[in-house]
Amino acid sequence: MIQNIDVLRNYPVHYPMNFSGKLTAKIVMKSDYKRADGTCALYLQVFLNKERKRFPCNISVTENDFDKVKQRIKKSNQLHHDYNLIIEKMLADINKIEVSYRLSNQVLTMDKLEKEYNNPSSRIDFIKFWENEMEQQKLVLKKGTYRQQYSSLTKLKAYKSHLYFHEITNDFLIKIVGHFKSTLQNDQSTISTFLKNFKKYLNIANKKGIITPLQTSEIKIKSFSGNRTFLNKEELQNLTAYYNDAYCLSSHKYILAKFLFSCFTGLRFYDVNNLTEDNFVGDVLVFTAEKTKKMQRITLNRSAMFFANPKYLLNENFTNEYVNRELKEICKFRGINKRVSFHVSRHTFATNFLVSGGRVEHLQKLLGHSNIRETMIYVHIVESITNMQVLKMDEILKL
Repeated sequence: MIQNIDVLRNYPVHYPMNFSGKLTAKIVMKSDYKRADGTCALYLQVFLNKERKRFPCNISVTENDFDKVKQRIKKSNQLHHDYNLIIEKMLADINKIEVSYRLSNQVLTMDKLEKEYNNPSSRIDFIKFWENEMEQQKLVLKKGTYRQQYSSLTKLKAYKSHLYFHEITNDFLIKIVGHFKSTLQNDQSTISTFLKNFKKYLNIANKKGIITPLQTSEIKIKSFSGNRTFLNKEELQNLTAYYNDAYCLSSHKYILAKFLFSCFTGLRFYDVNNLTEDNFVGDVLVFTAEKTKKMQRITLNRSAMFFANPKYLLNENFTNEYVNRELKEICKFRGINKRVSFHVSRHTFATNFLVSGGRVEHLQKLLGHSNIRETMIYVHIVESITNMQVLKMDEILKL
């Protein structure tokens, strides 16, 4: 039976329940029909704008076990506790629907009430709304974008299983951001990505006439360059040594082939995952980028060619999430104390390309950036590295 259900327990003893003047609800027994065991079925009876609808409670008890005044199962029934929880849950669900429509200034009809009750609608629950919208956009969104937005939705669901539109307030946003920072230890980049996706689907809801206390214009997302973690020469040599080691786990070898190949080409995760032998023309890689849909041609250096072994590079298309988890374990095992994800390979390529004397305009083309300002971030990183190296000259005189 149902256990640990969150219910509203402060109902008045006498019913029907008056929700808004137009809607009333009560539990009734269909006593004109008795089953073979002498029990009668219970229904949740709702009146809305003089229209009646009965929802089955899927509970049958004898007339003596049902209190018509309190509309609850008497203690004489062995399952009275579980049955009453079901009844209270049903009444609570009706109440939530009515409150949500009223606070959102939406017109509630019996047809809508029935649909919302039998299948909690996305017009009440923002999480359900987000799920439905993502399903509709699944064929339109790029794979990486879809997975990113779905990841944000998963984070929201982990924090709160249901989020009614009238609950979306500034206080709620402050609390969930605080949860990400303090409890989950998320960095600003991760939080900003969540807020961007949250804001997108809230904006879609508002445009569809769903009113929320918090407006999208009130959600401010900080603009920042982010932490461009990259691997230096020694760390790349460390991972390559493990890749070449006879004791390297086969799953790690597949992952490292893709990761290290990207460290010397700058390819994104989904572009590496989509590669086939047809993309290789001698020492030139030709592919269409998943994100930009632009065709790119990259001349492969010897290091990239070393990891272009079809056995490892072109097989085992793991998910991005799995690869990121395994990369963390690999780096931990190899003593690399950095927060490494697959995207770090792209930062590694860009940074080491400039450190090796590459030109920023060439890097822009290799990375497929439409705006050179995106590429200039790596220039600033290299400049900071150079400045730190200049300070090492102090070791000459040891002043």
